[in-house]
Parts: sequence; C-alpha cells; structure tokens
Amino acid sequence: MDIKNYALKLLKYRARSEKELRSKLESKGFKKEEIEELILEFKEKGFIDDEKFSYLFAYDKLTLQKKGPKFIEWELLKLGVDRQVVEKAIFRVLQEVDEEKIIKEIVIREKIDLKNSKEKRKLYLKLLRRGFNHYSIESAIESLFDN
Repeated sequence: MDIKNYALKLLKYRARSEKELRSKLESKGFKKEEIEELILEFKEKGFIDDEKFSYLFAYDKLTLQKKGPKFIEWELLKLGVDRQVVEKAIFRVLQEVDEEKIIKEIVIREKIDLKNSKEKRKLYLKLLRRGFNHYSIESAIESLFDN
C-alpha cells in the first residue's frame, strides 16, 4: 500500500492530529521525506487540521463521553497537539457547552444520595478523575441541592 492510500485509510477511520498521523506513518516504515511531503499536502487540502481536530475531539469527549476539560487536555496533549491549540479548543467548547449541566447529568445518572457525605465524596472524586475541576463540581452539586 502506498503512503497516500494508507494515510487516507487512517483518516477515513477517524480524524487524527498531525503528530499522530506522522507517528503512524513512521511506524509503518515510510520515509521521512515522503511523510513530510504528504503531511504538507494534507494540511493544504484540509485533511489535517489540529485546531479543528482538537475542537471536535473536545466537544465529543465532553458531550458524549462526559469527560471533563482536564481529561480532554491530557488526551489531546498525548496525541501530540500543541498546548495552545488544546487550550483554545477547550475554551471554545466550554463557551458552547454548559459544563455544569454535564456534571448534573452524571450526578443524576449515578443516583447518589447527596445528603450522604460518604457517597457525595465518592462522587466528587469520580468527577475529579473524569477531569472536571473543583469549582464546577461544587457549583453543580450545590445547584442540585437548591432544586
């Protein structure tokens, strides 16, 4: 299989960051010159766009998988996306999606008695592990108590 077909096959499966695609092509044994040429071509055609990739990745992780901003940031950095691009994408998503509402959905789905301090602490730690920050968690739980 030639480099272009292999790269298109990878991108057909799911969007990828520039570094991720480069790494996959290198591990498949393609020459560096070929890879750089292809990356440049794909960037020009819009097949690779780390900003768009990061935004879509962050949006899906938050809204569909209910992962918090810290988790999303860590995942994108692991995929080789530049920190500034990651921060911009997460900021943009948080402007469009109500993080507190996502947390409330998780809390309601878990069916936890928020008056039980042990259960509440367990839930709080779970939400922290999912990448939500202290302030957002407290705010969401507090507003559930108010209702």
